[in-house]
Amino acid sequence: MGCRSVRLRPRLPCDFFDPVVNFISASSTIETFPLERPLLRSRSRSARSTVAATAGSLAYFISGEENRLATFVCQSDTATVLSQPVLLIGPPGCGRTRLSLHLAAKLATELNLGGDYDAVRYVSATDFAREYAEAIAADDLPPLRDAFDEVPILVLDDLQQIAGKSAVQDELSLRIDRRIATGFPTIITSRRLPSETRGIRPQLSSRCVVGLTVPINYPGPDSRLAILRELAMVRGLEISDDLLGLLNAGLRNDLSVGSLESAIKQVDLYCRMHRCSVDVAAIQASINSVSGRSEIDLAKITRTVARVWGHRTKDLRSSSRKQSVVRARSLAMLLARQLTSNSLDKIGDYFGGRDHSTVLHAIRKTETLLDNDDDLSRMMQEVTEKLAV
Repeated sequence: MGCRSVRLRPRLPCDFFDPVVNFISASSTIETFPLERPLLRSRSRSARSTVAATAGSLAYFISGEENRLATFVCQSDTATVLSQPVLLIGPPGCGRTRLSLHLAAKLATELNLGGDYDAVRYVSATDFAREYAEAIAADDLPPLRDAFDEVPILVLDDLQQIAGKSAVQDELSLRIDRRIATGFPTIITSRRLPSETRGIRPQLSSRCVVGLTVPINYPGPDSRLAILRELAMVRGLEISDDLLGLLNAGLRNDLSVGSLESAIKQVDLYCRMHRCSVDVAAIQASINSVSGRSEIDLAKITRTVARVWGHRTKDLRSSSRKQSVVRARSLAMLLARQLTSNSLDKIGDYFGGRDHSTVLHAIRKTETLLDNDDDLSRMMQEVTEKLAV
């Protein structure tokens, strides 16, 4: 895919946004916009570190058909973004936080609040839960409520972090209600739809989806190629189109921009170590490094499944025939078969000395249930996400 790159400074208030650059692709399937960021008065260490983590080598978002809706929303006028609350959903590393801050900056500018540090408040769901707990302990909820009700623009990141925390969710539901009533924009991010996140109460789930829901996906093949080319340009690394295509084809489809940046860094490191220009060996070394998955041990799989299901690890390895334990154990066996090189016999030995035929039956039954059991599918997705961290 041929493309040209042009460095431009967007027409943004220089005292409000970080300097950004824009990339223009000759491909009609790729669209790009600069990522604007608001001034923030961070109130916690975790907020500062999370916001800092959104800054990468690229100060712009490159998308193809896989993120067409997100691109449209980010480039639309205030009226579209004010269809609140705005809910951004997507897997880890897809750019949810960066886009939520971009929308907040856009809103602040269009509402003439660009130079105000207090116009946008960014808070993770974990920090919201902590602040709520502190207010309850001090028997002093009104200041907390006023702070969240009156801030012009609120960004609440990683909603799934408060799954299972009923009191916190009830309080957040009230705050969202209040903000909707007063017309103050709220932007929420989550890995999945709240209704598909175990432990999120229907009351909160319904409030999160009354506005605009925007799915965000990992870059597709065309977007990934454009991103790799730009990342190489940023590092001053000369890679031919053929070798870039080879790198793109060799990488997994579920990679974030951060992982793509790691791939380019690996190519650069290989060439520096071997004092050579980019060649097939450098590309292959990068693919092996970035796409390779280290094997997960059986103990971690068992702990993760047990935690998600609400059991103890020893329950899954016991002879218990309690239905919920059997289902959790069978899911752990399936993941052990998928994510490790262990034989059926070894998996059976680990889970209470079961023979390979028992393990195979449990795996096949679980695979069949996953096609029709939404709760089990959500469990599977949640465990897989936790194992990938």
